[in-house]
Amino acid sequence: MATPQRRPMQHIGRKELYTNLEMRIQYLHSFLDFSSNDIEALVSGSKYIKALIPAIVNIVYKKLLQYDITARAFETRSTSYEGPVDLSLDENSPQILYRKMFLRGYLNKLCSDPSRMEFWEYLDKVGMMHVGRGRTHPLHVEYIHIGVTLSFIQDVLTEALLSHPRLKLDRKIALVKALGKVIWIQNDLFAKWYVRDGDEFEDEIQAPEIERDGYLHGKKVLHDGSESESEAGDVNAERGGCPFKGMSAGIGNISMRNEPVKNEIAGRRDESSASVTPPTPATPTPTPVSAQPVVTSPQTPATTAARPLSGSGIPRPVGSP
Repeated sequence: MATPQRRPMQHIGRKELYTNLEMRIQYLHSFLDFSSNDIEALVSGSKYIKALIPAIVNIVYKKLLQYDITARAFETRSTSYEGPVDLSLDENSPQILYRKMFLRGYLNKLCSDPSRMEFWEYLDKVGMMHVGRGRTHPLHVEYIHIGVTLSFIQDVLTEALLSHPRLKLDRKIALVKALGKVIWIQNDLFAKWYVRDGDEFEDEIQAPEIERDGYLHGKKVLHDGSESESEAGDVNAERGGCPFKGMSAGIGNISMRNEPVKNEIAGRRDESSASVTPPTPATPTPTPVSAQPVVTSPQTPATTAARPLSGSGIPRPVGSP
């Protein structure tokens, strides 16, 4: 009996995981099987996520203001501060409105091309900015609050998408899986700046440059969706603009455990569908069963291969320029 052949084991350089962001992203993509199929699912389903962004922003800040330990970060720029804080802080306070703007921008950033290294560089920078680095006025948010907020966002997105009445089950599954991979890569890029693994390579890690919020390498990369196409620049130019753009239908009825969540999502559904007049379905003429033709549709070949971007291991959708 022939001995079964083992798949060749890939070598992963430990040092590169801490000193080379592109190598870390390649490893995460490989381990999670993040491929062109995931990119296609995100692009084709992105309009449904776009409709959720305003509601998600409000939901997240309602949640963060329910606890003094997370709310104090907006007053003191640190969740470890234990002194007195302003108890009158609410969703319309100037600092909350300011942070909402950046969360909208961040979620819109997820519209952009995940096959470009810039996409993952900014996700890494988001992690770095929450540990007091790369900012003129440092921000310190402890990791427990970061992780639970990411999970909360994923929970809202997952339930909304799985409850969508017009998305087919296979598309729901593909979209939820792809989003989960992106969120967990973001989680790793937060953890990368918090955990002490790899501290022995600290001297070889490039010191981050201090930049304004929403900028990467001196270029504005974060947009909250209110700018014109010309103001948004060329961030999404390769795809002709944000793939989330153009949503004209709502997201359907969602049974949320949290009543404020349900109300926010339902509000977005009503806003997005108020101006849409659904077509009147035609009454079909019954056809005898014996007269119905048998139709077989040719299967569309799967596009599982991913083409690297500029020599990197970051996949692009097959057929992309």
